[in-house]
Amino acid sequence: MNKWLTFLAMLALLAGTAFAQTTQIPASQDVYLSMEDEMVHGGSDVLRCEVQVSLVNGTNMSAYTGVPMVQFDISNLNLSDDDVAILVLKAASIEKGNDSAMIALMPVASQWTEKSDYVEMVFNLLPIWNIVKNNDVGQMGMNTDGDRVLAFDVSQKLRDAKQDGDSASFLLMAISNNTYSVAFMSRETGQGPYLMVMPYPAELQESQIQVQPVIPAANETETATVESALNQTLDLNQTLDSNLALQMPENVSLDIGLDIPDQTLLNPEVKENLE
Repeated sequence: MNKWLTFLAMLALLAGTAFAQTTQIPASQDVYLSMEDEMVHGGSDVLRCEVQVSLVNGTNMSAYTGVPMVQFDISNLNLSDDDVAILVLKAASIEKGNDSAMIALMPVASQWTEKSDYVEMVFNLLPIWNIVKNNDVGQMGMNTDGDRVLAFDVSQKLRDAKQDGDSASFLLMAISNNTYSVAFMSRETGQGPYLMVMPYPAELQESQIQVQPVIPAANETETATVESALNQTLDLNQTLDSNLALQMPENVSLDIGLDIPDQTLLNPEVKENLE
């Protein structure tokens, strides 16, 4: 998701609190996977989201050493068609080069806990396998801001998850032509991933609309200041328009180098739930 749409959604959050209660749901489970050593890391203060890029025989090789997965209990969530849902994460640190970099978000299955082994976690990635394999950017949430707080619109993804059960899970992935690392704060810190769900702001009644008074003409100094601010705003809009047309960084592959293990190794109960 581009940052302009996220910004509008956050404005809706601020405006919506005047009319209805915002629901805040902390993550119930969070881990990060290392595709290099096939390990599941849970219970730590950070969720590492990183790609290590090295030059091998003239070719950039990517190693995904941190792939976070977060899960939310949505059993008590009543989500209407007009509700807005935002997933927010706070970064403890960000390390990146000069190339374009982004964090991608994709929905995954929820048949896992923080105690699941690597094989079980891998099978929960099957719903996004075609997305990754086909570089299908349209099915992903995107954030390119580089800010310490990241936000993703997950409204439709939550509706889809609600139809399937009482949990919603997401995977985060760093994408860049250079090494890129973000350490998100986990739920163990008390500042971990959150879902923020709110109704779309209701239409104001005519009696609630306040008519702004006419502002007297400004002097030349004030006029120059306003014109300068307007020019800066136009520059900002041009930047936002460029982000709306954002494409994947050139030559970036979404292949996370993940081999699907033999299904006979999977816990029978988990296998049955995924089928």
